[in-house]
Order: sequence, then structure tokens, then C-alpha cells
Amino acid sequence: MPEGPSVLQWGEVARQFTGREIHRVEGNTKTVNKEDLVGCRLNDVKVYGKELFLQFVQKSPVGGDERSKWIRYHFLMWGSLRANEYKGISRQSKTGKVPVPRLVLHFAKEEFLAFYGGSMGEVDSPACDQGTDILTASFDVEKAADAIQRAQPVCYTLLDQTCFSGLGNIIKNEVLYAAKVHPLQPGNMLSRQRALGVVEQALAFSSTWMEHKDEHKKFKEHWQIYFKKDCPLGHKTSRDWFGPEDGLQRVTTWCSTCQLLEGVAEEQVYPRKLGHAGRRKRSESQKGRKSRHSASAVNKMDVPENSKSCTGRGNRSKASQTGKQLTGTQKRKKLEKKPVIDPESEEDFCTGKKVKCLPRKQHHRGKSGDHKRSKRGTRP
Repeated sequence: MPEGPSVLQWGEVARQFTGREIHRVEGNTKTVNKEDLVGCRLNDVKVYGKELFLQFVQKSPVGGDERSKWIRYHFLMWGSLRANEYKGISRQSKTGKVPVPRLVLHFAKEEFLAFYGGSMGEVDSPACDQGTDILTASFDVEKAADAIQRAQPVCYTLLDQTCFSGLGNIIKNEVLYAAKVHPLQPGNMLSRQRALGVVEQALAFSSTWMEHKDEHKKFKEHWQIYFKKDCPLGHKTSRDWFGPEDGLQRVTTWCSTCQLLEGVAEEQVYPRKLGHAGRRKRSESQKGRKSRHSASAVNKMDVPENSKSCTGRGNRSKASQTGKQLTGTQKRKKLEKKPVIDPESEEDFCTGKKVKCLPRKQHHRGKSGDHKRSKRGTRP
């Protein structure tokens, strides 16, 4: 999911087109009337948290007065923005197809602004400043510290956009490690000083990100804990998926040695055994979905028992085609999934390329059998 510093950077890209008239509009969006934008002028661009607000102005044909319209664009998990270039095939794509932009604004001189993914719609006005945007000077530190001290895990509160607008998963992990606070630490058991320390670390890391906003790939060098197998002190890290029961589960990396729980045991805040780095645990509901998906995949691979292989022999690798039951190892290989690429990658800032894999070598047992039979036939 794009975070506040990335959205602010995309806002600067969009501001390059302010004051220019829109000649043509394309895209697959159904929540914005594309025809109404033709002939409008992009008048203003505002950023608040993870949202981008675009103001379009058009002169009325009757009285000559200008009519303005605001469009809110939320990047969600995979949203991105391109200027004068289209997005290519992503490494994370499962279909291998070129993504279709949500909205494309064409200007003069063959220049355009393309929006991918996310959600957009018309609003009356941009979001009001509530003192929750971590990248604005009006951010209310005391109000944020009050939110940290809620009776819930601190990692839940940091991703609450009503309290920390623009703060995402990368900032959450780095802030908790810098403040030496366990992700599942109940906020009401933290002192006021510790709560203020978490807020200060959030502001400090966001400021560092803004200083290196033009070098997104190199900024990973500033990560201390996120997706690291060892913390800076050499301790093994742990990794698991945390989030409210009715909310989104986000991957969390922490150091069990440096980030200790205070005033509560792990079993009280998290009943099952916590995961370790390199292993991703799933909730029971996610496991159920996975098992149902696996069962359906096996059913789809089943074929009638009277079908035969191309060689006419009992090839174990084609047991599903001959109607024979697969072994445990064969099932695991068929249902094995590719490793999940984390959403917060540099993929949104570069053009992906489709990797062509070489075909696997196939062993033909028929040839070896024919060779043996030929030898048996030549015996005296």
C-alpha cells in the first residue's frame, strides 16, 4: 500500500499539469464521468494522508462563470500514478497482461497523466485538516499520543488513518522497532512518555523518507527491521500477520529480544504461537479459504478413469490423467504456491517486465522401455 511520502511525491507529479486543459479522457472508471472532464482545466492538486484530490475547472457556456469539480483518488493497496508513460507488466501480475489504467487525462503535446488501480469518485471538497496527517505542520502530537494509549495493540492504532493519516506498514514496523515497543503491546499499559516516543519516531522516520523520496530503491537501506531476518544488533527477528478481527491483516516484523511486552504475556494478547522470520502464518478463516481452494483445484484436475496417457504406460507423473490417486508429495507440488511479493515494493515506481521461463525437461520412459525390449529381443 502506498504511504504518505509516496502519495506526496505523486502529488508533485500531478501538479506539473496544473493550469493545462484536458483534450481527451480515457480509462475504465465507472465512478467518474469522463465526458465532463473534456475541456476542463486542472486547477489544483491537494494531498491529505493517502488521498489525492484533483480540482477541475470549466467555464460555463452561458454566463461565463467557472464551475469547479473535485475528484478524490485513494491509492488503496496497488494504486499508482504515471506521467507521460504507461505501466508495463508487473512481476506481481498473475495474468501476465498489461494493466488497464483507471483514468488517463490527455493534454496538449501528447502529454498525459495515468492513474492505475485505487478508487476514485467526485466529492464536494477536499478533506479537512484534522491534525492527523503525519506530513503536515498541523499534526497534533498530543492527540496522537492519546490514540496510542488506547486499550488495543499499538500496531493496530498506528495503521488507523483517522489517527495517523498517511502512516503505512513500513513506517509502522520501523517506528515500533526504533521506539523498542512490541507490536502487540496494549497502548493503555504504556506510559505517557513512551507513547510520545512512538509518535516522535513516526515523525522522524517520515521526515527521513521525505528526504530520500527521489531514490525509492535506495531508501531500503534505511530499513532496520522491515522484512529483515536479523535486527541491527544481530538478533533473529519474528514475522507474523497482525490486524483487527474485522480489519486487514498486515505483515509485521519485530525483534523479540529488543521489543519486549510490558505488563502482559504473549498468550494473553495473542493466543497462538507467534511466527518466525521467513514463515507466514494465516488466520483460521484464511486457512479455510485456502483448503477450499485446494480442494477445488484437485477436483478440477480429476479426469475419467478410462483416460490413458500418451505413452500407454503407468506414468506416475500423470496419475491425475489416468484417474489414479496422487501421493502426498505430488499433491504438495501441484498445490505449491509461488512466494508472495510484499505490496510495499518498488514495483509502483518502475516498469515491470515479463520473465519468460524455459520449458522443463520431460523424461520419456517409453524410449528406455523400448531400448530394454530391443535388448531382450536380441538374446539368442
